[in-house]
Amino acid sequence: MGLKDAETDRFLVEWYGQRASALAIGETACRLIDGAASTSARGEPIRLLMAMAVPEDDYAFGVFAAESAETVAQVCDDAGAPAERISTAVGWERSDVSC
Repeated sequence: MGLKDAETDRFLVEWYGQRASALAIGETACRLIDGAASTSARGEPIRLLMAMAVPEDDYAFGVFAAESAETVAQVCDDAGAPAERISTAVGWERSDVSC
Protein backbone atom coordinates (compact mmCIF):
# COMPACT_ATOMS: atom_id res chain seq x y z
CA MET A 1 0.00 0.00 0.00
CA GLY A 2 3.03 2.26 0.20
CA LEU A 3 2.40 3.48 3.74
CA LYS A 4 5.51 3.04 5.85
CA ASP A 5 4.48 3.10 9.50
CA ALA A 6 7.84 4.53 10.57
CA GLU A 7 7.11 7.66 8.51
CA THR A 8 3.59 8.25 9.78
CA ASP A 9 1.94 9.37 12.96
CA ARG A 10 -1.12 7.87 14.60
CA PHE A 11 -4.27 9.90 15.00
CA LEU A 12 -7.31 9.18 17.15
CA VAL A 13 -10.56 10.46 15.66
CA GLU A 14 -13.70 10.88 17.75
CA TRP A 15 -17.32 10.98 16.60
CA TYR A 16 -20.41 11.50 18.75
CA GLY A 17 -24.15 11.00 18.31
CA GLN A 18 -25.96 9.17 15.49
CA ARG A 19 -22.76 8.41 13.59
CA ALA A 20 -21.54 6.37 16.56
CA SER A 21 -24.01 3.50 16.29
CA ALA A 22 -22.78 -0.04 15.64
CA LEU A 23 -24.38 -0.04 12.17
CA ALA A 24 -23.15 3.44 11.28
CA ILE A 25 -19.54 2.74 12.25
CA GLY A 26 -19.39 -0.24 9.87
CA GLU A 27 -20.74 1.81 6.98
CA THR A 28 -18.52 4.73 7.89
CA ALA A 29 -15.42 2.51 8.12
CA CYS A 30 -16.04 1.27 4.57
CA ARG A 31 -16.23 4.85 3.27
CA LEU A 32 -13.12 5.81 5.26
CA ILE A 33 -11.16 2.85 3.88
CA ASP A 34 -12.17 3.75 0.32
CA GLY A 35 -11.31 7.40 0.88
CA ALA A 36 -7.96 6.55 2.45
CA ALA A 37 -7.10 4.33 -0.52
CA SER A 38 -7.95 7.13 -2.97
CA THR A 39 -5.98 9.68 -0.99
CA SER A 40 -2.99 7.33 -0.74
CA ALA A 41 -3.13 6.75 -4.50
CA ARG A 42 -2.78 10.53 -4.95
CA GLY A 43 0.44 10.48 -2.91
CA GLU A 44 -0.85 11.36 0.57
CA PRO A 45 -0.36 8.16 2.62
CA ILE A 46 -3.17 7.37 5.04
CA ARG A 47 -4.69 4.19 6.40
CA LEU A 48 -7.58 3.45 8.75
CA LEU A 49 -6.14 1.05 11.31
CA MET A 50 -9.31 0.43 13.30
CA ALA A 51 -12.75 1.79 14.08
CA MET A 52 -14.81 1.11 17.17
CA ALA A 53 -18.27 2.22 18.30
CA VAL A 54 -19.58 2.44 21.84
CA PRO A 55 -23.31 2.67 21.02
CA GLU A 56 -24.55 2.89 24.61
CA ASP A 57 -22.58 6.09 25.08
CA ASP A 58 -23.09 7.44 21.52
CA TYR A 59 -19.46 7.74 20.61
CA ALA A 60 -17.05 6.10 18.19
CA PHE A 61 -13.34 6.17 17.51
CA GLY A 62 -11.10 5.66 14.51
CA VAL A 63 -7.34 5.21 14.54
CA PHE A 64 -5.44 6.31 11.45
CA ALA A 65 -1.84 6.17 10.30
CA ALA A 66 -1.11 9.31 8.29
CA GLU A 67 1.41 12.07 7.79
CA SER A 68 -0.89 14.83 9.05
CA ALA A 69 -4.09 15.54 10.94
CA GLU A 70 -5.22 17.63 7.98
CA THR A 71 -5.16 14.55 5.72
CA VAL A 72 -7.16 12.60 8.31
CA ALA A 73 -9.71 15.43 8.56
CA GLN A 74 -10.10 15.59 4.78
CA VAL A 75 -10.66 11.83 4.46
CA CYS A 76 -13.26 11.98 7.24
CA ASP A 77 -15.01 14.95 5.64
CA ASP A 78 -15.03 13.26 2.22
CA ALA A 79 -16.51 10.10 3.80
CA GLY A 80 -19.39 12.12 5.25
CA ALA A 81 -18.11 11.67 8.80
CA PRO A 82 -16.45 14.92 9.83
CA ALA A 83 -14.25 14.37 12.85
CA GLU A 84 -15.45 15.98 16.04
CA ARG A 85 -11.93 15.73 17.44
CA ILE A 86 -8.56 14.57 16.11
CA SER A 87 -5.68 13.91 18.50
CA THR A 88 -2.14 12.78 17.84
CA ALA A 89 -1.90 9.37 19.47
CA VAL A 90 0.81 7.08 20.73
CA GLY A 91 0.02 3.42 20.40
CA TRP A 92 1.29 0.08 21.48
CA GLU A 93 0.94 -3.03 19.38
CA ARG A 94 1.56 -6.48 20.71
CA SER A 95 4.15 -7.15 18.02
CA ASP A 96 6.14 -4.08 19.17
CA VAL A 97 7.19 -5.56 22.51
CA SER A 98 8.06 -9.01 23.72
CA CYS A 99 6.76 -9.65 27.21
